[in-house]
Amino acid sequence: MRILSVNVGDSRPVTVKNRTIQTGIYKIPAKGPIAVSRLGLQDDVRIEVRKMGLEHSAVYAYPHEHYAYWQQQLECDPFPIGQFGENLTVTGLLEEEVRIGDIFRFGNTVLQVAHPRIPCGKLNARMGLRFAPMFLASRKVGFYMRVLTEGTVAQDDTIELLERDEASPTMEEFVRITHYEYWDTEGLKSLLQARDLMPDWREVIEAKLVRSQATTGWHGIREFEVSAAEQESNNTISLYLKCVRGRELAPFHGGQQLMVVLGERGGGSQQRKSYYLSSNPHDLSSYRINVAQNSTGNKTGTDSSVSTELQQLQVGDRIMCNAPHGAVRSILENMLEDRIAVLISEGQGIAPMLSLLYELEKLQIRARLFHESVADEPQQLLVEVSALIERNQDFNNIHVELDKQDHISARLIRDHVVLAQSDIYVAGSQDFIERLMNEFMAIDFSPAAMITYRID
Repeated sequence: MRILSVNVGDSRPVTVKNRTIQTGIYKIPAKGPIAVSRLGLQDDVRIEVRKMGLEHSAVYAYPHEHYAYWQQQLECDPFPIGQFGENLTVTGLLEEEVRIGDIFRFGNTVLQVAHPRIPCGKLNARMGLRFAPMFLASRKVGFYMRVLTEGTVAQDDTIELLERDEASPTMEEFVRITHYEYWDTEGLKSLLQARDLMPDWREVIEAKLVRSQATTGWHGIREFEVSAAEQESNNTISLYLKCVRGRELAPFHGGQQLMVVLGERGGGSQQRKSYYLSSNPHDLSSYRINVAQNSTGNKTGTDSSVSTELQQLQVGDRIMCNAPHGAVRSILENMLEDRIAVLISEGQGIAPMLSLLYELEKLQIRARLFHESVADEPQQLLVEVSALIERNQDFNNIHVELDKQDHISARLIRDHVVLAQSDIYVAGSQDFIERLMNEFMAIDFSPAAMITYRID
């Protein structure tokens, strides 16, 4: 571990959100030893830090190992030293290792790690693009230090670790939990145990903890690991997803979706697509989604490329997802005893119907399933549906195979259930849904109250 460069800067005007402000982010390498006082490096212009205080942000260090990473990500020429506004360009001090409260000797100066850098608009101005979100999302942010013993620092000075609390969070953990995993109650609690956590940060984290404890689900995007991948058909795969932190997942209702987010956090090229959950809403150890490359009515472009990438995932791979979302029948738990849930599905539409059947089973609500088979549909899900129906005397399955009779129709459904006493759910392609809605209207039954799940 050593200091590759000591950098200082002057005050310059920059435009941030249509306002001209002064900044000291433009740093250049200094020659010879530089004195370090309680509030920073000699001859380095400091602009007032509004929240954390200058004494807690006296010296900013950034790992030189990240320069090559950003050059590759941004596809640009090599950066000059000091590009990220750091006082010390260092080697061997990565965010996955450096912890809150670490005490290091830099030359003959003793510094203590106070907190990671949370970028602002000044970094965007310095980089000439909307860089701050990418920078934060990478967690390659460097760290600020307070001065315990004043001294000097110079290029090629060695860096020595003097003291470390192994229970304190690393810079990577701190940024990840405070800015991306603030749904994680246990993670927030662990941050609050840090021995040298600053009072200002403690206040922020305590507020996040209160919010995380008061809500179900989570905010923002969460990281998942593929725990299993099962081939359902030639073009369909089931992915089982578990929280990489080992936390219980957020509750969901039958018929809700999980949005998959591909691409770097903070980047401008993220791709998103929602998939219906087919797992049991009462088992929150993992989520299951079903990815069909050539679903009926599947779109081209982004949706198709997301499905292609997901189908290539293997056990142990990681993806990002938003919380479950989508329409649910708000009166499901308050259904009257004489009403019945009528589930109508086509092909891949069996996925949301399966999770809905699990929910109906728990609530002991009567159900009738009308399923229209098509080529290349999820076979294991159909086996699971059959087992679920067989063990529930209040469930019944009316299965339609296209090589034996016509499509499912509104008249067929009317022959099996009393429509006026039915709550109807329909899942399938857009053509399938539109055809059924038109047929229901033709027999004087309004489809306005139906819940539909379109499978793209």
